[in-house]
Amino acid sequence: MMTACRLSKCLRRVLPLLPALCIAIRAESVPAQPSAESSPTNNVAVQDEDEAFEQQVRPLLAKYCVECHGETTMKSGIRVDVLDDSLDDRQLFLWKEILERVGDGTMPPEDESQPSDGERQVLTSWIRQALNRSRARDNQVNGSVRRLTVRQYRNTLRDLLHLEENLSGVLPPDGVSRDGFSNNGNVMVLSPLQMEYYFEIAERSLELCIVREDERPVVQNFRMDLGEAINRDPCPDSLILGADNLLLDNDDFTVTELVPAKPFAFKPFEMRKSWEFIEGYAGNDTVRGMRTFEGLNHSVFACMRGSHGYPLGEAYQVVPDGLLLRPAIPSSELFGKSSTYGPMANFKISLRELPDEGNFRVTVRASRYDDGMLLEANAPQLDAAEDETVVVADVPDSGDGSVTIPQPGIYQVDLQFVVDDSGDTLRLQLGNRRFSKPVEGGSTAQPLMLVRLGQGPLSFRAAGDEDATSIHSVVFGRVDDASDAARQFSAFEKRTPLVGVHLGLRRDCGSTLNPVGTPQPVVSSEPAEFVFQGAINDFPAPVVEDGNLNYLAGVREIGVRSEYTDGRAMPRLRIHSVEFEGPWYESWPPETHRGIFVESDAPDGSPEYAREIIRSFTTRAWRRPVTDDEESLIFNVWKTSFAESGDFQLAIRNALTVVLTSPQFLFLIDQSHSPAAEDLDGWELASRLSYFLWNTSPDHELLELADRGRLHESLDAQVDRMIADSRFGEFLSEFTSEWLSLEKLDVLEVDPSAFPLLTRHENAAS
Repeated sequence: MMTACRLSKCLRRVLPLLPALCIAIRAESVPAQPSAESSPTNNVAVQDEDEAFEQQVRPLLAKYCVECHGETTMKSGIRVDVLDDSLDDRQLFLWKEILERVGDGTMPPEDESQPSDGERQVLTSWIRQALNRSRARDNQVNGSVRRLTVRQYRNTLRDLLHLEENLSGVLPPDGVSRDGFSNNGNVMVLSPLQMEYYFEIAERSLELCIVREDERPVVQNFRMDLGEAINRDPCPDSLILGADNLLLDNDDFTVTELVPAKPFAFKPFEMRKSWEFIEGYAGNDTVRGMRTFEGLNHSVFACMRGSHGYPLGEAYQVVPDGLLLRPAIPSSELFGKSSTYGPMANFKISLRELPDEGNFRVTVRASRYDDGMLLEANAPQLDAAEDETVVVADVPDSGDGSVTIPQPGIYQVDLQFVVDDSGDTLRLQLGNRRFSKPVEGGSTAQPLMLVRLGQGPLSFRAAGDEDATSIHSVVFGRVDDASDAARQFSAFEKRTPLVGVHLGLRRDCGSTLNPVGTPQPVVSSEPAEFVFQGAINDFPAPVVEDGNLNYLAGVREIGVRSEYTDGRAMPRLRIHSVEFEGPWYESWPPETHRGIFVESDAPDGSPEYAREIIRSFTTRAWRRPVTDDEESLIFNVWKTSFAESGDFQLAIRNALTVVLTSPQFLFLIDQSHSPAAEDLDGWELASRLSYFLWNTSPDHELLELADRGRLHESLDAQVDRMIADSRFGEFLSEFTSEWLSLEKLDVLEVDPSAFPLLTRHENAAS
């Protein structure tokens, strides 16, 4: 994965190309008109313009531009000595750039010879006239057919059916042209195997979309709350989840099954609370032989399994009002080798039961911790003997004490202690805030952190993890506001942790998790809800034979992380609770069903209603009005199926499967009614625009304009609207990736010592 900085640079290179690319689309859609080249009345003007290029423009380019942008030297990769007066499509962007730079005086550079005002006027006037001529060229085509790319097919199916599941993963990847792009019609073949996949995807998609309206859906909803000693009635068993267990203590979390408020009737799902396994675990002892395990905590676990040894501080810490997480550092980037157990600070809810299909929603209640920035062990320590502003607070035997902070500001806090075990952890509580740091071997004093403190009395509690460690004093020293330490801490305070959710399965030696949506910034120190949604079928799921009696088999996982960014110190993320609901429905029947079974005055189950469904669906799927003959052919499929089965919904599914596997859906087709060049009609133009700028089918506004014959005249406004739409990211993502061959980063072996910030976040061992 690229760093954010590098990707930003790539996008800055791509964005200037977009106007030229959009001009190409606009030019293709200009209605037929006599071109300047072919008009007898303009022959003299054209000849004059051609002569003007050879006699005036080319000499100016040679005089002021070729030295830096010629065959020998091509600064910024630009070469102007090959330009001519044709202004073909490949030259348009460069000519526009020359016009802008010469017009505003930024080229030639100040330290080079400058053209006179008259010469600038000659050059810019000729370019403007030539660009106007290029826009007036006859760009009509004589029909074309191109298959949708896999990405376009997936997006089209999603938008048509309102179906979040990505079922297109079985399709073979698209061929790539010599230029590295996957949407070249010459390499986009359609094999018999691919056609079989299209049928399977269409059938499965419609099966997921269509429901029985009179059946109540089953909804699973539960919440895990986190916090020190939050559970007043913890599970009495010593839970275990296999190798490298790392489970939170049973009294530090609770699991509650919920019944969500819905505007429709449904069946709440109840998780199993009694299990029988032949091979299970009681404490750390392996049990062989049938044994019963009672209680919800054998179905849902709070797991912290991941690589050990955070570089500074503890990866996680349970506090009274939540679970504190440091960024989930990928172990492969830190140690130069991967760990199958996944990154540090890797919190997961491991559970045995989740829905098999449908959409789901994970709601994380989280906040940004009012944190201190931990210091390295070799940082300068405070010295009370040399600095009278340093305050030393002795720690009583109980560990509880208090100190008066003389004035507000940023303070360095040091600990002085006696330790017999170098593996111990020092813990300090300031008011309600908690901090910890592993002991550096052999030391008796250690700088702990920089932290912002208010003026006045401050209670504290200081102790080690083990009896062998005792902290005898806490040292406070105010940091000068102009110092490097103060600037570093001020920058630390402004950084925002990102909460991310992942879903997948537990493996014997780790987890396989994929991200759910994109990470979200957690700005406030007050708890807030962060919602993540996805489709369960899009995420890894365990394949377990029915009746498997192994305690560790078939475990799913919901991961919640403070996402790793660039390695800089970050305030900890505080997780208060995690709630799951799935399948998640806003209404019943769901939108996927209502989008097919449209409202109608025709009786349910009647042939008239079937015709209305087919007409509405086919028009949207084919991105143009369906003809009477086409509608009749599809209706006959429904009629035959209904006569055989007597099942209205099944017959509709069979008819719509034909729609979704027809060339009219799978291909972009520009009709041609004669050998002569013809204009794109409104429907064809709508598809050209949407698949170019959005990588998906036209939306309602484009289709409505096409239906009213108004799209050509609204073209500029529609291009601007589409570029401003979030779906434009589909174009940016695919174009940039293929243009810059970013997929090579997935297999590129990076030297971490040379490129420490270029990280690869691996999902397979998350």
